[in-house]
Amino acid sequence: MSASVGILRGETPPHKHKNYEIVVCTKGMGQVYFDENPVPVVPGTILVVPPGVSHSSSGCDDSYERIYIGGVDHMFHLSDPAVISEDSGGEGLLLANLIFRNRYAEEEYISALVHAFGLFVLQKIKMYDKVFLAVQAIAEYISREFHNSDMDLNAVLKRSGYTEDYIRANFKRITGKTPTEFLTQARIHHACYLIGMYKDTLPLTEIAERCGYVDYIYFSRRFRQEMGVSPRQYRKEN
Repeated sequence: MSASVGILRGETPPHKHKNYEIVVCTKGMGQVYFDENPVPVVPGTILVVPPGVSHSSSGCDDSYERIYIGGVDHMFHLSDPAVISEDSGGEGLLLANLIFRNRYAEEEYISALVHAFGLFVLQKIKMYDKVFLAVQAIAEYISREFHNSDMDLNAVLKRSGYTEDYIRANFKRITGKTPTEFLTQARIHHACYLIGMYKDTLPLTEIAERCGYVDYIYFSRRFRQEMGVSPRQYRKEN
């Protein structure tokens, strides 16, 4: 989806959008209603409105003004609106104004600005995002239990409360890695740590076992894929 940027002033009646919309208050004060729930809005307030969510503005003063930004659908997976509160000198307000001033620039440039703004907003709301918290819990479990050779990643994903395919896709979206890749990286990086610590005093087969690998050949293959050299060569070079 291409970026869409514009400005709103005054009150708006209840309406919905087919796509995500980020709204940033730049001037004045007012209230945004999601169904019948009011949210106070002041300069710096950032709202992320998911598709199909009815919202309206009322109780506004004469200077009430908002910048709306679209083109971030690939970045968000929210079922409910998100609200971020910043002071009038906040980074979000500065970024929104930068995007608005450049709204007629080349599409590639404005899209890059919108993408950067979307990442900024996403970072702000992650702590409140239930899916993010579920992914974080999985990542922490893997990082803590990677040495367990019996770890069943499918079971770990199912315990999140989401369908396996859904949480797997969101794990990749948030961490940049699949759960299997994340586990492999945790194990291999710990193997590197152990090799550096014990040098030649701990057999590589035991290092593999301490990292959750009961099959040394499989461990060696994974190590080479991650580090570009075999465990033995890595130990020799380091």
